[in-house]
Amino acid sequence: MELRLAVLGFGNVGRAFARLLLRKAQALAVDYDLTCTVVGLMTLRHGSAIDPHGIDLDKALRLVESGASLDGLSTIPPSDDSLLFLHACPADLLIELTPLNRLDGEPAISHVRTALEKGMHVVSANKGPLAFAYRELRDLAAAQGRAFLFEATVMDGAPVFSLARAGLPGACVLGFRGVLNSTTNYILTQMEAGVSFEAAVRASQAMGIAETDPSADIDGWDATVKTVVLANVLLGADIRPADVDRTGIRGLTPGDLQTARGRGRRVKLVCQAEHKDSKLVARVAPEEVPFDDPLASLSGTSSMVALQTDTLKELSIIEREPEPSQTAYGLLADLVNLAREWY
Repeated sequence: MELRLAVLGFGNVGRAFARLLLRKAQALAVDYDLTCTVVGLMTLRHGSAIDPHGIDLDKALRLVESGASLDGLSTIPPSDDSLLFLHACPADLLIELTPLNRLDGEPAISHVRTALEKGMHVVSANKGPLAFAYRELRDLAAAQGRAFLFEATVMDGAPVFSLARAGLPGACVLGFRGVLNSTTNYILTQMEAGVSFEAAVRASQAMGIAETDPSADIDGWDATVKTVVLANVLLGADIRPADVDRTGIRGLTPGDLQTARGRGRRVKLVCQAEHKDSKLVARVAPEEVPFDDPLASLSGTSSMVALQTDTLKELSIIEREPEPSQTAYGLLADLVNLAREWY
């Protein structure tokens, strides 16, 4: 079986995904009778290409990593309009990898909606569509008879959503808590060791895990959006980031963390949501957790989510030291699951 892919976004994750597709091509064909052909590729800064016969991913990687344009790989006139690109692209499936807009989720929501309306499946690493329009897009996918999968949106390639979807039959997820932002966890780990907040932020930027403007991480926005995604998908909620009680880590000092450690506790930016008195309560804030709490064991860029269910008291998933290749695996896992469940 062949799946023709349109890829929107070709940054670190997109390029890691392309390399993973190339590396896993033979295994996918042998183990799953699956061939993935990229027929459309659009970037923010390096143009776009559409070729119904397939784009040479090795060549595309070389062009983008040298700063060149993809336009020369296109067999039709290239477009810089993403919606026109989707309409022109003869793909079975959209891979949505554009940057998150934490204010309203656009243009990713329009990308997903357009692809589904065109009869394409969608695999997304962008959290915006789930944080701002999950129910609409879920229902549209069902009406169109198409898949809408998004394993890579939270904890990279860790099987959070596929576990809840296929691995917990008959169970109901009642709530969750976790550490979902790698950057803040790294900063807090450094501060507990005595590094100043400013120096820890600079170190995270030097590592490439924090942006030049780190406010999305340190003010808790990224963790909040992920909390909304988990709540909407796993708990049946219909909330937005503004509905979450949010506090970031900007006001903390190394002394705060060292004092907590002296009491046998560690400070973590904890994300949690649960139903209370028929109302969903969601919160992101620094908390002191005892050393015997699994969250306290998370150092560096590691993350974790613990699901509370009506059948299993608590089920935890821990991801150690994530990188773009692990997010790329989340996309690949969705492709394989889509092929197995829909064909």
